[in-house]
Amino acid sequence: MKILNQLTIKHLLMNKKRTIVTIIGITLSMALMLGCGLLASSFIEEMKQETIAMNGGHHAVFHSLTMDQAKTLKENINVEKTYFMSSLGFAEFPDSDNPGKPYYFIGAASQELLDSFRLVEGRLPSNESEVVISEHIDYNGGKHYNIGDILDFNIGPRVIDGIDTYQNVEFNNVNTDDVLVKEHKTYKIVGIVARTYVEDYSSAGYSIFTKAEQLDENLEHNLFVLFKNPKDTYEIGNHIVEDLSMDDRDVDYNAGLLYYYGTTRYNNINESILRILSIALCLLSVGCIIVIYNSFAISTMERKKQFGLYSSIGATRKQILHTVFFEAFIVGIIGIVLGILGSYLGIFIVLQILNHLLKHIWSYEFTLVMNWLYILVPIGFMIFVIFISAFIPARRASRVSPIVAIRENDDIKIPRRRFKTPKFIVHFFGIEGELALKNMKRNKKKYRITILSLFISIVLFISFSAYLTYGIASMNTIDIYDYDISVSATEADFSSLKEVQKDSRVTDQYLFYEDYYMAKVPFSAYAKNYSDARKSYYIDEELYDFNNFKLVVLEDDVFQDYAKQVSANPNDLILLNEGQFVVYQSHDRISYHQELIADKNVSFQICKTEDDCMEQPFHIVYTKEHLPTFGYLSYQNSLVGFLSSSRYQKFIEQSIFDRHDNERYYTLQLNSTDYETMFQELEEKFKDNNSYVGSPKMTLKQEKNMILAIKILLYGFISLVTLIGVTSVFNTIHTSINLRRKEFAMLRSMGLAPSGFNKMILFESLFFGLKSLMYGLPVSFLCILLVHNSMNNFSRGEGLLIPYGAVIMAIVGVFLIVLLAMVYSVNKIRKENILDCIRDENI
Repeated sequence: MKILNQLTIKHLLMNKKRTIVTIIGITLSMALMLGCGLLASSFIEEMKQETIAMNGGHHAVFHSLTMDQAKTLKENINVEKTYFMSSLGFAEFPDSDNPGKPYYFIGAASQELLDSFRLVEGRLPSNESEVVISEHIDYNGGKHYNIGDILDFNIGPRVIDGIDTYQNVEFNNVNTDDVLVKEHKTYKIVGIVARTYVEDYSSAGYSIFTKAEQLDENLEHNLFVLFKNPKDTYEIGNHIVEDLSMDDRDVDYNAGLLYYYGTTRYNNINESILRILSIALCLLSVGCIIVIYNSFAISTMERKKQFGLYSSIGATRKQILHTVFFEAFIVGIIGIVLGILGSYLGIFIVLQILNHLLKHIWSYEFTLVMNWLYILVPIGFMIFVIFISAFIPARRASRVSPIVAIRENDDIKIPRRRFKTPKFIVHFFGIEGELALKNMKRNKKKYRITILSLFISIVLFISFSAYLTYGIASMNTIDIYDYDISVSATEADFSSLKEVQKDSRVTDQYLFYEDYYMAKVPFSAYAKNYSDARKSYYIDEELYDFNNFKLVVLEDDVFQDYAKQVSANPNDLILLNEGQFVVYQSHDRISYHQELIADKNVSFQICKTEDDCMEQPFHIVYTKEHLPTFGYLSYQNSLVGFLSSSRYQKFIEQSIFDRHDNERYYTLQLNSTDYETMFQELEEKFKDNNSYVGSPKMTLKQEKNMILAIKILLYGFISLVTLIGVTSVFNTIHTSINLRRKEFAMLRSMGLAPSGFNKMILFESLFFGLKSLMYGLPVSFLCILLVHNSMNNFSRGEGLLIPYGAVIMAIVGVFLIVLLAMVYSVNKIRKENILDCIRDENI
């Protein structure tokens, strides 16, 4: 056995190029499989930390619990940890700059909850007479406090229509409630914290927290819960709600964090993600299997005569199998170790690039998470693949009789019937093409390996390009604003806005103002999916929907140009009949991007309130075309209409609504050839006025860095997958040509001219390319369809996205790679002596 091992090592050293290519194939496959796991685990860990920083580390929060309910919940067998916040009440904030938040909310928090807040200045409270305040009391409420300041509050519950309310009552109710004073409290400010996840954005009060040592039976409590198994959160939460006789609305789940634990309450999202991952993993697995299997199949084919000689001098089948497994062990160990090292190094570099690109977006940096599961599973998979890839061809080779193996006459089968070749092949490629085709028909095994390598390369490249296409399409919705700068100003600055319009750097620009109403629309007029989405706000018996209705009033000349584009008249109302909305049904969450109103003949009412409506006096033209800089309106789920200024004035004169004498704000949206400089100039120009200057492009700069980072990852992934395929194809073709050295030498010895030899190579290249495309393209389109269906399961509206560029690249690349590989291999053979090639026994 020792001598066979030495001969195996000698064979690997003599065939260095093929050995290196085999090791490269295993290394790339190992790096790809392990890299996916490392990247996924690192990304999930980062997103968990980001979510915890923004929304807390709890799995669920149960609101308005009595002390008995809170104790029962804490003793639940499924609960691992809890912390709480008790509501002490509200205090008026009469000089708040934010009319939607005219209160302070005072909460007593446990130490664990206080520790989860991000301290900006000072320290956390150590007793019930000390407090920390939220920093946005200063920047949003307009009230500045310093560490050490004393707060004197008259505290009590908020009462709306005689009902005691809690923190998360929306701000639009602040004019109807009041604070029922129950006690006077004095607190000392010891710290300032960033806005906490406890304070909802619709809350009417700014948060102030003191410390609570234990639950108070006279107060209501919010209990933040961490379960032992986060994946069971929704199921356990439902049971707790039922056991404690609570309302479903009294529990909020930390859905963002639970999502990264692998659980969501929307079944279709889980199913879609599972499908997407399954398709990707199956493609990767098949690709790795084919690459490695081809390498060992070719190696075994090369050594068939060698195995025959071993058998003729007494080697058993078991020893032949051992020889192949020993070869697999050597190249496998080297390939797996290099793959692990390359994967860790590659993912580490990728994470550093991500940290550089996203340093202003994420609070935490990406770190390389070494999860043993993501190491052992890929290693186990690669060992299994190498074992199977070596066993199957070795078993076949060991069953061949020594004399047949030595003579090498079992590969080419000569059937009794005569092979026929199409006449056009002889016409275009001559006798050389006919000879090549007949040779391929008689020697199918070798050519199947080549076709298989090309086939899997095509499928991998196009399929993962489809993932890239759908990924970019979904990411592009982040940047929904298609204008660079927006300036909002009062009528007093109207002339200044007109001056900005004339700036030579401005490309697209539109000056308009907006008015807001409600539209009373019959549900029957809506498109089916949009009707389902709107009905979620109403009881099923409702026949009408009071939808938000935005009127965008354009200058007359601008509106007339727009009207011509959509075949409307100057007095018509142009309704943008397109939007993005979400439908919740049967535990599914599905996003749609489609038309909103299906019945174009509907006549809806325009309302100021649900009780103050009038029949709309407009003729409506429905369209999905929008003006430049207004593309973002296509992503709203409410109704948007465009009207000319003169027609709007007539509407106001005819309107039965009471008009408010509020000052009108004009908005100028524009695109600029130098938006950064222009943005700074406009900020300076309008800084002293009651106006606003914003730039979505400036704001989204970091988000675009995130998109760029994801694109880099996807393109890197595609490149690695493509490299694996190209390596396999080159290895297969190069070895196949080398195995035919004798065949080519004999043809040359019988007078085959170089031009005829070139015809054979060209024909075989075309044959390989066309046949692999004939199988590869249909399977690739099937994979694209599977990806589309998986994505479409929770996001509807986008059509089938075919990566045409990738398809064209695959078609051209197949012929190019095959031709280059064959020309490279054949050129080496041409330089060799014909007699030496015929007599040579080694490659």
